[in-house]
Amino acid sequence: MEIGLDPTELERYRWEGRMAPVPVRTQGIVDTAAENTCITARIVDRLLLEPLGRAMMHTAAGERQTAIYYVTLRLGWKQDRPPDPIPVRAYSVEVTGADVLVGLDVLRQGELVLNGPDARVELFLPRGARTSG
Repeated sequence: MEIGLDPTELERYRWEGRMAPVPVRTQGIVDTAAENTCITARIVDRLLLEPLGRAMMHTAAGERQTAIYYVTLRLGWKQDRPPDPIPVRAYSVEVTGADVLVGLDVLRQGELVLNGPDARVELFLPRGARTSG
């Protein structure tokens, strides 16, 4: 997957004459039990993100205050067709084993298929997918 700045942030960088950080290609975890998409502090630092707010987050370790960032995700490259960016409100938490945890806010937009006999999971997102909230 690739995670990058929200289009409004990209425009702000251009308007200010600054170089925008390059999107980060990284491994993610799909978590069907997570309501929201989360990113690590490493992604926040690499993209020079500024929080747009704070919220209480319910995690397996309990409740905690976390920063909120607007970013875009690109999931599932095909050889000749890059995926559409998905705007996401991401919460900053530590994720074990990856830099991004993809939650139900993204998964509910598409179809997640588990093919048990082939040990394969596929996520089909419509072109132009948008998250709510």
